Amino acid sequence: MKKKGFIKSIWSYLFGQDKLLKRSDVFCMSPWVQLHAQTNGKVAPCCMSLVIDGNEVGDLRKNPNLADAWNSGNMKQLRRNMLEGKKSTICTSCYKYEALGNSSERNLYNRDYQDYFNRISETGADGSLPEVNVPIIDIRFSNKCNYKCRICSSEFSTMWYEDEVKLNKSPDTELVKEVRAATDGAAFWESYKTMLPQAKRIHFAGGEPLFMDEHYDSLDHLININNTDVILSYNTNFSTLRYKKYDVIEMWSKFKRVEVWASLDGMFAKGDYQRKGQNWEKIEKNIREVQQKCPNVLFGVNVTVSILNVLDIPAFYQYMVEHKLVQPDRMNLYLLFSPDEFNVVNLTPALKQKVKQQFEEFEKNYLSTVPNSDNIRSHIKRVIGNMMSEPGKENNDFLNTINEVDAIRDEHFISIYPELGEMMAITKK
Repeated sequence: MKKKGFIKSIWSYLFGQDKLLKRSDVFCMSPWVQLHAQTNGKVAPCCMSLVIDGNEVGDLRKNPNLADAWNSGNMKQLRRNMLEGKKSTICTSCYKYEALGNSSERNLYNRDYQDYFNRISETGADGSLPEVNVPIIDIRFSNKCNYKCRICSSEFSTMWYEDEVKLNKSPDTELVKEVRAATDGAAFWESYKTMLPQAKRIHFAGGEPLFMDEHYDSLDHLININNTDVILSYNTNFSTLRYKKYDVIEMWSKFKRVEVWASLDGMFAKGDYQRKGQNWEKIEKNIREVQQKCPNVLFGVNVTVSILNVLDIPAFYQYMVEHKLVQPDRMNLYLLFSPDEFNVVNLTPALKQKVKQQFEEFEKNYLSTVPNSDNIRSHIKRVIGNMMSEPGKENNDFLNTINEVDAIRDEHFISIYPELGEMMAITKK
């Protein structure tokens, strides 16, 4: 038997589909189907990856060729670890979710991309794949953004840079306003384009993708090469539908399927406070326009759950559903782990009980009447589990961060969040 056939037989024997996809606590399809690049140029298998201490699978600032990351030393080792049942630090975020008894991105990849499971038997003994064929591409081209959200930083938003300078805080990235994933933009773009004809799903995030030239160049190229069957997916603040000469609705209408996940953490004054730059009236208008003009767009909302909005999530969900801005099964709640001062585990004990009681009443009195609400129920369970998993701590960082940013933005936290006054008072003790 030839070596390649022997390796294929060994993989098939040792790593059955059911064993890996359903019973393994470390295996994930992501390293076999996707490349993700962060705004700092680090390449990883997915957006949940914890990239630290050189565990990235590539670095576009050192090597702009995406194809080289596909079978890099770290990527091959990651695949081997997963096949051998070994944990990897880059996957820590999913391990945390699962430790709380919740479904993770790893579980979703194994559910949604099992059609690519034949790639396991094609994997070499060293963890390599014979072809550079990447069905899912997720590149964060830069940190260009028109918002400066409270939970963000200049690593992901150009708008945060001036505020960090005013606060005398060194940004996590280089001391420049706009950072790009690849320093050699021309070489990167040639590498990126070679992957687009075979791509099945392309994800755009940022920064803010609807404010990036590279996003519109990507759509233009996909249209020109006639790959409009590709699924486009987005994480976007949804603040605009027009950029320079482009009308994104007109471009989306040329594609078979578009999935938009709007990053919305709240509505009206509270939402606008959290996501500085947001205008809630404009957000609603944009949602209505897409609903009317672009039926191929599947719209949903991703909420990042923090101290700032956890008490308001029931009212926010109810408003969005009753005003037909989102379908009941198209709102997700994502746990915030960083910055730590906004993590809901650091709520006071009294506020934790208030949140828990409010969610319980919401499920009993409202969700019980809403069809297709299982998704939000599971997300609420995850939020409560995370919130109650730790006792919290004296949260002076929350007080200091709120006050410092309020001062330079001329904003007033307590006037918008009187119900969270306890957080400000307790930290002063």
